Amino acid sequence: MKNKAVNRLIALGTTLTILLCGCGGTEKPAVGSAPDRETQTAASQSAAAGENAATGETPVAGENTNEDMITFTFSKSSYPSVTLPEGQTPDDNVVLDYIRDNYQVDMKLAWQAEGSEYNNKLSLNIASGNLPDIFYCNDYRTFLQLAQNGLLADLTDIYEENISDTIKGIDASYGGRNLEPVTIDGRLMAIPAGNLDGQQDVLWLRKDWLDNLGLEVPKTMEDLEKVLTAFVEEDPDGNGVDDTTGLTVDATKPVARYNHAFGLEPIFYAFGVYPNYWMEDENGEIYYGSTDERMKEVLTLLQDWYKKGLIDRQFATRIGSGETEAVFTSGQSGAYFGAVHANYTDAFTNNPDIELVAVAAPLDGSGKYNYVLPEPTSSMLCISSKCADPARAVKIIGIGNDLYRGFDEKANEIFNAAGIASSSNGRRAVFPQGSVTYDYFDIIEKLGKAVKENIETGSYTEYEGMTQYDKDQVVLATQYADGSDKTELSFKSYYYRYVGSNLLSGSEMNPHEAAYYYTTDSSASLQAELDTLEQEMYLSIIIGEKSVDYFDGFVTQWKNIGGDTLLEEVKQVLGR
Repeated sequence: MKNKAVNRLIALGTTLTILLCGCGGTEKPAVGSAPDRETQTAASQSAAAGENAATGETPVAGENTNEDMITFTFSKSSYPSVTLPEGQTPDDNVVLDYIRDNYQVDMKLAWQAEGSEYNNKLSLNIASGNLPDIFYCNDYRTFLQLAQNGLLADLTDIYEENISDTIKGIDASYGGRNLEPVTIDGRLMAIPAGNLDGQQDVLWLRKDWLDNLGLEVPKTMEDLEKVLTAFVEEDPDGNGVDDTTGLTVDATKPVARYNHAFGLEPIFYAFGVYPNYWMEDENGEIYYGSTDERMKEVLTLLQDWYKKGLIDRQFATRIGSGETEAVFTSGQSGAYFGAVHANYTDAFTNNPDIELVAVAAPLDGSGKYNYVLPEPTSSMLCISSKCADPARAVKIIGIGNDLYRGFDEKANEIFNAAGIASSSNGRRAVFPQGSVTYDYFDIIEKLGKAVKENIETGSYTEYEGMTQYDKDQVVLATQYADGSDKTELSFKSYYYRYVGSNLLSGSEMNPHEAAYYYTTDSSASLQAELDTLEQEMYLSIIIGEKSVDYFDGFVTQWKNIGGDTLLEEVKQVLGR
């Protein structure tokens, strides 16, 4: 998305107040267009810095003690399910103490909230004019409204001088694409987190079942149908009982977007169809992928598979929490689509001898595995325009991230002694950045290669920015591979970091970029009904409740109840 598209989006929203717009959804920035000149400059500066960045060179503790003490308020997502070590709370812990004592910055938690409640509370803060100095935002249209109304500090002239080398290196790994969506009229207005590559859905199969039946891993759609048929009909678990089922599918959302476990997206992608995305055709026309006429061919196939039992015949009834996952983890099913990290420890708990394999399948007619790239940025840390010292706020964000990543040995000793370990689930609950992730675009693939090298040669080469967590993952996966550690934790590391991640560098991977990723002005009033209509279409056709011809009626209804309105707004944003 060119910056002028962002400006059009702002122009579309000038009649809306921030309070009316709210923060109700997860809005996504666009991907794939050339950044404007100012963003290119920032990107090139980050790339140059990236050559010497990501070394983990956190400023030495205490080096800033000559500066006056300053207080910054902040807000973050909460983690109510996390049990923190004794004496540690989100607003009073060793991390905040360390930052205060060594960097003369007193970080005060203004408020925190969980999930969607966070967005609601941020809306109230915006309406009351009471924003914290540093705050998390995961709603792109809210960010645009904040920028438009002068509520954000302009970081353009202070970012490069004050942000950490680590984050400069991370920016460089994105080629500046993560900075472009938060650059408005050539001015940098937030510090963006990135969406990582390598989380596209792949096909996970029970390798032990394939071996039992003498089957090869599938490549084509026909191969996959053969495997699913055998899994249903040929007693793959060898127990002499007809108790296995087909592909595990999410009933509540059979088709979604990037990084969606138990979805059917790769089936559509193999046909060159991209539902749920705004796409651009070969003539430069913008269209909604779910209305593509070629959808009918895919739906015909899926309906046939369901009739044959190649898709779990009970999937439509499995709507309770954990019910879909349990079909696989209990041993009823041997196939599902999910990201490389979507391997479930309950499967190992229920069957410690289980073996899995991740496959880039089904391929399209050219032998390619199609998927849609993630948007480069979907969340960010913003600094209020009322902040007393935005430059120091930028600096402390970078320092906090380096501390989070474990680049300060003195701090690590203190955090570890307090029970805040490098891989602790409670780490996000005590660090000011909370759920914001600053990591390299290709980190999943890089870590996978290190794990592979260690398992297969006994050593590995460290890469820039490698954290203690990364090193722990190498050890865990290797220990599972050599049999010295057969626990749930090592199981997940092995299948995520070795079996799954090493698919990512395959020549068959064929990423596509959507034309547009997020919502428009009318989405707040139209999107929910359109989404419900679409998901009901998938479900009713796949299970045979309606014929494939119903798709034509769906398209007509989708257009009439607001789809055409959204399409025109997307075109306007993109200048079409």
